Amino acid sequence: MHRFAGRLVRLAIFCATLLGIAPPAHAGPASDLIAKLNTVFIGVMQNAKALGYAGRYKTLEPALAEAYDFAEMTRVTTGRQWRSLTDGQKQQIIAAFHDLSIATYAARFDGFGGEHFEILGEEPAPADSVRVNNRIVPGSGEPIRIDYLLRQKDGQWRIIDVYLKSSVSELAVRRAEFTDTLAKSGFDGLMADLKAKVTKLRSEGAAASN
Repeated sequence: MHRFAGRLVRLAIFCATLLGIAPPAHAGPASDLIAKLNTVFIGVMQNAKALGYAGRYKTLEPALAEAYDFAEMTRVTTGRQWRSLTDGQKQQIIAAFHDLSIATYAARFDGFGGEHFEILGEEPAPADSVRVNNRIVPGSGEPIRIDYLLRQKDGQWRIIDVYLKSSVSELAVRRAEFTDTLAKSGFDGLMADLKAKVTKLRSEGAAASN
C-alpha cells in the first residue's frame, strides 16, 4: 500500500511537471496564518473605495492584532533603550506601534488592480522561528516578495518581522528610526514622531479614497 501511494505521488509530480504546474509547496500552521491574512488584504483592496480609510483600518485592525506580535516587535525596535522605559511608557509605545502598523496597511491598500497573493512555502529559521515565503502578484508587472518571520507565542504563530523583496527587514528599518529618535529626543520625541506618522498616513489614505 505504501509503495502504491508513493508511486501515485511520484506520478502526480511527473504529470505536474509535464503540464508546467509546480507541486504544492510545504505548508503548515504558520502558512495558514499568512493565507488567512492574505484573504483579509485582498478583501480590503477589493472594497477599498467603499470602505474608505476608516473602514479599511477598522477591518484590518483585528486581523493584524491576531497575526502580529506587536509587543515583541516594539521591544526589538527600541533596542537597549527598552529596558530604561517605565512599564507605562512601554505600553504607550506598543500601542503607538500597533496604530502605525495598521495605519500603514490601511493607507497602502487603497485600491484593487487584479492582484493576488501566493504562498511559496515555509522554511525553518533561527531561534525556533519559521519563515513563510510569500509574494503579491499584480494584475500586470512583476511579482513582489513579501516574506514573513513567525514565532510561537502562547501556542500560536505570530509575525515578528516582514521582509520586503526577501531581504529588507521592516524591523531593522524601524529599529534604526526608533533608536535614533529615542537617543535624540527621548520617549516624548518618539511618541510625537509616531503620532505624526499616523496622522500623515490617515490624511493620505483618506485623500486616496476620494
